[in-house]
Amino acid sequence: MTRLTPSMIHGLSDELTALDRSLLKTVGMDLMSLGFRAVGLDPAGINLRDYRAAAVPITSGLGIIGGFSRTIADTVNDMGLPCFVTAATDVNGFGEAVDRGADLVLMADDVQYMAYNIKAGKYSNNSYCTAAGYVEALRGAAHGLRGKPVLVLGAGRVGTNMVALLAAQGAETTVADVERAKAAEVVARFPGTVCAEDIEKATAAADLILNASPTPIKGELIRPGAIISTPGIPHVYDEATLRKATFIHDPLAIGTAAMVAQAIGFSLGKEHLLQKEAKK
Repeated sequence: MTRLTPSMIHGLSDELTALDRSLLKTVGMDLMSLGFRAVGLDPAGINLRDYRAAAVPITSGLGIIGGFSRTIADTVNDMGLPCFVTAATDVNGFGEAVDRGADLVLMADDVQYMAYNIKAGKYSNNSYCTAAGYVEALRGAAHGLRGKPVLVLGAGRVGTNMVALLAAQGAETTVADVERAKAAEVVARFPGTVCAEDIEKATAAADLILNASPTPIKGELIRPGAIISTPGIPHVYDEATLRKATFIHDPLAIGTAAMVAQAIGFSLGKEHLLQKEAKK
């Protein structure tokens, strides 16, 4: 996962209500509904109060990111699922979560961010769930993706998952990466996907963009009225650029919501699966 810094997540807990309002206006779903629909689950009939989650601070690698676990817990609580931060860290913190009756345990080191379902013995990971959350957000904002051209910027883990999800939804996908060989590898895995010959030209021509690249999009390349769904790394677009297009972005919450939803889904039956038609 991209390592966030305290400055990137500072104040996010206070912005969750605004994020819900923005998502409802832009994609037609609040954070909870977006998370569940992203992983193919119908949020209707799922009572999140039946579950309890814990966020465990992890000290390995470069250490704890200040405010990270608290922000995770606030995000999960905002979804309607009770979540606490353990007083202990690492393995001891995991044990505390179990002792205090957590059903889900959320934790992250420098490599992976996961939500572990204790009873199911399975976990969701942030790379897939971030991709799923932002693809679903784009689908909602664009009123469907089937048959529509979508540009994916970045052929790393998140970008590759985005391409897979778009292929399943029948989008006409073009993938671009500054390392063209990486983009070509993704195209080879998903027949029908196209590799962009020129990233700037592809960007300037795109109405629907998933930006999974650490490189910001140049403002002059963005088409007026475009929809850009861009996870993780904070964008640096100026106000004039933001007014040109619809931007869907947050550093942490959307991926976390999809992780929580998928982890809960490991304990749910098939009756909670969305009908395929709903993904069109």
